[in-house]
Amino acid sequence: MELHAPALLLICIVAGMIAGCTSGISPAAPAVPVPVVSMGETPATIAPTPMNAMSCSAYTDCLPAQCCHPTGCINRVARQPCNGMACTENCEGPLDCGAGSCGCVRGTCSIVAAPSPVPAVTNSPAVRLEASPQRYSPIMSSTPGIALTVNTTGTGTAGTTFVWTASYGHFLSWNPSDYTVNVLDATVTNHGERLYWSFIKRPSSTTSPVVVTVVARDSSGSELGRSVVTLAWEGDYAVTVQDIR
Repeated sequence: MELHAPALLLICIVAGMIAGCTSGISPAAPAVPVPVVSMGETPATIAPTPMNAMSCSAYTDCLPAQCCHPTGCINRVARQPCNGMACTENCEGPLDCGAGSCGCVRGTCSIVAAPSPVPAVTNSPAVRLEASPQRYSPIMSSTPGIALTVNTTGTGTAGTTFVWTASYGHFLSWNPSDYTVNVLDATVTNHGERLYWSFIKRPSSTTSPVVVTVVARDSSGSELGRSVVTLAWEGDYAVTVQDIR
């Protein structure tokens, strides 16, 4: 019995030391769950943008930056999906209703404005009068008056009529076949043949110029063009060509 006492005492001492060493160990911390992302997916908090969302190498890289009424362009990799999004039909932005498109301009996705519409080319002629001589008086024997020749540019003049009017004086026709001078009125309608303008006596006042106008009309009566010659009075019995429009 005496022999077992020291052994029991030694066992108690060792057990006490082991209990003292382990009493200061903290319990294990709970595990934190880690989100699992499938291959090819991206967490919603991370925008799928490249280093520069505006960069591009071809026009096909670029798309409107917003789904509705976009105000800019962005690389297609950086744009968020627009599935199921409803937009109004208003034209509110620089890309709406054909106002522009997205393109790659010097390596950056940019708005490319739509080209301005080209006016339709019509066959309506441009009308302009030529006048000769530049100075005229009834006492001149070389000409019966100021020769007025109508020139047209363009096509589609078949069936066109020309209406001539003069604010003073009258028109003449002078046919080269027999060179007979025919006195006409201050208003004449023909198919573009040359006319002459003349006068018999000076007006009571020479302050106002003489205005000669020719208007080209198609078969329906619609105006195709016009030209105006302005004649200024010079002295008591002569006029000069002042302007042609």
